[in-house]
Amino acid sequence: MGEPFEKKYVQFSDADVQKVTSTYHRWQTSTSHSKTQYEDVPEFCHSASFDEIAKKDFLLVPSKYIEFVNRDENIDFDEKMTTLKKEMAELLQAEEESKKDLLKEFKEFEYEIK
Repeated sequence: MGEPFEKKYVQFSDADVQKVTSTYHRWQTSTSHSKTQYEDVPEFCHSASFDEIAKKDFLLVPSKYIEFVNRDENIDFDEKMTTLKKEMAELLQAEEESKKDLLKEFKEFEYEIK
């Protein structure tokens, strides 16, 4: 969420601000019969009860409450490495061809590089 801003900051777009405010308002006004029910969203929001906060010594650090998804769990290491190996081989081949072309051009201008 947000766009990088001046290297170490993140700037929220109008859509990001709208998402946060609408989530807050849904949480604040949510009842069992409301049409727009609040819902916890992993890596975004969590409504912690007083007891849950008390069990964590009243620490209000977001990472204590918000669920984070491990995106590395579903990566097939062998498949990923095979793909990377192929891409690297293609890059190295392209580099070699570029080097040959460059040396050829210098030679044609009678400034051969050895």
